Amino acid sequence: MSIGENIRRLREREGLSQTAFAGRLGVTKETVGRWESGRTFPRRTHLDKMIADFAVCADDIMSEERGLGTAPSAPTADNWPGPETRNDGTGAAEGAGDAILPVYKTDRSGNGTTLRHTGYACAPSDVAARHVASIFVRMDYREMTRLYPVGSLLLVDQRARPYNGCTVVALVDNATIVVRRYTAGNNTVVLSSWSYDAPSPDLILDKRRARIIGVVVFFQASHDTEAL
Repeated sequence: MSIGENIRRLREREGLSQTAFAGRLGVTKETVGRWESGRTFPRRTHLDKMIADFAVCADDIMSEERGLGTAPSAPTADNWPGPETRNDGTGAAEGAGDAILPVYKTDRSGNGTTLRHTGYACAPSDVAARHVASIFVRMDYREMTRLYPVGSLLLVDQRARPYNGCTVVALVDNATIVVRRYTAGNNTVVLSSWSYDAPSPDLILDKRRARIIGVVVFFQASHDTEAL
């Protein structure tokens, strides 16, 4: 995959048009188009801004072997293909209308954690249709066991606006992925656990230190989920 493809995947992952993406970086829509088509190469200042603003690493943009373009793209309003169905070979659809969505897990990367694609799983088509920019994130930690069993898959809508009391997947300080309850004040965000175990301390952060990846809108226990 080319660097242009990596940039296009980053833009689509963020749910941004070329115009909106260009605005975030202080360039024109035409410049973004030339980057994505491989006609020109972004300046170092623009690469650094992508890395800082969108919480990616240099390899995500620069690497042709490990860049964002090598991973399946998360569904967006522009590329949503409609529900895929599974068939048992007899002509009858099994779980007719189930949508197939990518599954990500929290993985250690450098000094923090990131989300790594691990496969696919099925979600009810009516839920997926209401949340077209969604991915599954596997709940690997115990901070939210009052709501979600460890190992369950959380359906995360990347375009939903967070509200006080919801559960979010967030990137803290451009380094660490957390799943926590969300409360926002004027300038701060509180990310708190809700666990049967000894609760982890609340994270009380300036809003600029927490990037909300998405809002949890649905979950499936691991034994109810068919991984693909």
